[in-house]
Amino acid sequence: MATNPDSAALRQSLTELMSERGGDWEKHGQKMLAFLDDGVPRFTVFAKGNSKLPFYAFSALPVITCPGFGDCGSWCYSFKAWRYPCAFFRQLQNTILILRGQETLAALFQALPVKIDFRLYVDGDFDSLATMRFWFNQLEQRPDIKAYGYSKSWPLFLSYNASENFPANYRLNLSGGSRYNGEYLAKMKQLDCVRGEFVAFQVSTKQKKNAKQYAREVKQAATQAGHEKVFVCPGACGDCVRGGGHACGNEKFNRVSVAIGIH
Repeated sequence: MATNPDSAALRQSLTELMSERGGDWEKHGQKMLAFLDDGVPRFTVFAKGNSKLPFYAFSALPVITCPGFGDCGSWCYSFKAWRYPCAFFRQLQNTILILRGQETLAALFQALPVKIDFRLYVDGDFDSLATMRFWFNQLEQRPDIKAYGYSKSWPLFLSYNASENFPANYRLNLSGGSRYNGEYLAKMKQLDCVRGEFVAFQVSTKQKKNAKQYAREVKQAATQAGHEKVFVCPGACGDCVRGGGHACGNEKFNRVSVAIGIH
């Protein structure tokens, strides 16, 4: 199966990128061109995380798959990954798989190990109702997987909720920086898949330089913004909760705002 959305224009853009940057961009760009020919993924689709994010995860291109992005588009951390060609091409490949290669994507998802934590979208977001239905159908077929994520695609969730049920093994964090107003936020908080808000604030102290001062500043900023119950994200997801686990996918943290400094 060839994945071929706007093939000529995409190939031209890739060729120009490879020529301009050379080196690893040329090497990995050739793999991307091969993927466009036959639809066989050349980059890891479901990446096994590192010490900071020790879960299996899926990513797509940021912003262009994010219909709900607002001011976060000016500081989105996902763009920082583009200094590494593998990260960029993985996001591009996965975005094309969502559009043109869902059979391949479904087979790879269903082959994931049992009883894992899974982050659905580290980069990117639900771009359409069809994409949301695809993912939630996959999760319903794998009830052993504990999935969580962050999203600003709030109208899609509300549309989905009008006629369908969310999978019981998915927890949603309402991501800050959305273009949608408080009325949307109030409606979203009523959905049974929602754990709570995940919000970011500008602070003067970097977490790595002074963790205690950083936590105080983040919590103060969140409290001043009206968040009553606040948990400050320490940056590492695997064991941020005392005794193990992570807050963003934990029902014990329902209705608690997880806050982080913009990084």
